[in-house]
Amino acid sequence: MRLSRRWFPWVFALLMGGAMTLIVTMALTLAQGFTLAGWMGRWLLAWLVATPTIVLLAPGARRMAARFAEPPGP
Repeated sequence: MRLSRRWFPWVFALLMGGAMTLIVTMALTLAQGFTLAGWMGRWLLAWLVATPTIVLLAPGARRMAARFAEPPGP
């Protein structure tokens, strides 16, 4: 069973935000000295901020990108 279309922006944001923040916080944590607890705390906070930010900014970013490049088809 799949969620309805209205949930797509949130599912996309959860996946994309999770992946992006995992990579960025890992890089920053390695640069500062790695501890698992420190990294997990930074990642969780970044993910909680990134997810709604992606949902809010993605439509405008898509419109702006379409000014410079052909958007993908439906």
